[in-house]
Formats: sequence, C-alpha cells, structure tokens
Amino acid sequence: MAFDISRKNDVEKLISYSDDLVHLLNDQKDIIYLNQCLQQSDALRSRCRSDHAQLHTSLQDYHKKIDACKQKTEAAKAEGASDAEIHLLQKELDEEVQTEAFLREDLR
Repeated sequence: MAFDISRKNDVEKLISYSDDLVHLLNDQKDIIYLNQCLQQSDALRSRCRSDHAQLHTSLQDYHKKIDACKQKTEAAKAEGASDAEIHLLQKELDEEVQTEAFLREDLR
C-alpha cells in the first residue's frame, strides 16, 4: 500500500512538472529565451573545447621542455662528475710531483 501512495505521489509530481513545462513553452518569449540560452551554451561549449585544446597543446610543449631540461641536467651532472675526476687526478699528480721533488732533494 505504501508503494501505491509513493507511486501516486510520483505520478502527481510528474503531471505537475509536465503542466508547468507546457505552460512555460506556450509563451513565445520563453521559447526565444530558451533558444538564446541554447545558442549561448553551444558557443560556450565550443570556446571551452578550443581553450582545452590550446591548454593541452601548451601542456605537452611544457612537458617536452621539462624532459629536455632533465636531459641537459643529467648531461651536466655526468660532465660534472668527470670534472671532479679530473680534479682528483690533478691532485694526485701534484702529490706525485711533490714526492718526486722530495726524493730528488734527498738524492742530492
């Protein structure tokens, strides 16, 4: 029985909504206004899609630039490591030259 009452209420709400919609659409001004709203909505949707496409393209470009920067950073780090190795080798060479100078001094 409760099911019948809720169903009856739903049907009454639907009929009331339908009556309101028919009354609204009977007025020509409302139809014109709804058509204008629909056109503006379509224009807005088109603009949003265009903006989305531009943003997506820009985002892809930025990702490419970020990847390029990461590659340059990795290359610079690798090059920096070789500079450190060169510095270490230079230091060892200087120590060897100094040791050789001491040995020559001792030989005299």
